Formats: sequence, C-alpha cells, structure tokens
Amino acid sequence: MDKSISQIEKALEKVEKNKGKMTEDDWRVLEKELDEPLKVISDAMESDKVGVLAKVKLVALAARWTAALTEAGISEIEKQTGVDRDNWSTELEKVVNELEKTTEELEKTVETDAENN
Repeated sequence: MDKSISQIEKALEKVEKNKGKMTEDDWRVLEKELDEPLKVISDAMESDKVGVLAKVKLVALAARWTAALTEAGISEIEKQTGVDRDNWSTELEKVVNELEKTTEELEKTVETDAENN
C-alpha cells in the first residue's frame, strides 16, 4: 500500500511540475504507470485493509490531483482558444452580445416573413 501511495505521489509531482506542458502521450504513459498502484489501493479499500493514516494520505492526494487536473484543463482551454483565463469574462460577454444580436435579427426575419405570408 505504501509503495502504491508513493508511486501516485511521484506521478502527481510530475503532473504538478509539468501540467501545462504535458502532451496526450504523456497523459497516456502516466495512466499506464498508475494502473497497478490504483488497483492495489482500490482492492485494499474494498477489503477494508486501509488504515486511517493511509486514508488521510489518499484524501489529500485526491485533493491535490483535483487541483492539478483542473489547472491542466484550464491551461489546455487557454491553449486551444488562445484566450487566457483573465479575459474569459470579456470574451464570454462578446459571445453573449453576438448571440443577442443574432437572435434579434432572426426575430425580425421571422416577423417580416409572417407579415409577407
């Protein structure tokens, strides 16, 4: 169990250090590396063979993983859209304004078509 937790901690440190730079292949390799440790932990949890200290470590690791993966996801969104998170609200406002204009134009078109028919 301790070895599995240690392997997960090492993988997490790698993700925390490189989260914005990891490629799809990096994530696949990491996933394969974690298969066995996660299976060991899962089996131990199911058979109730995990002590309190190990459970506390696992909860802390889960929180760190959540934070790291969230940050990695945000970094990927920034990469894909070319918009950094500080400007997301401005960009969303622009999209909402465009949608409102398009909706108004569609309503006018529908009204004009209804009047002509």
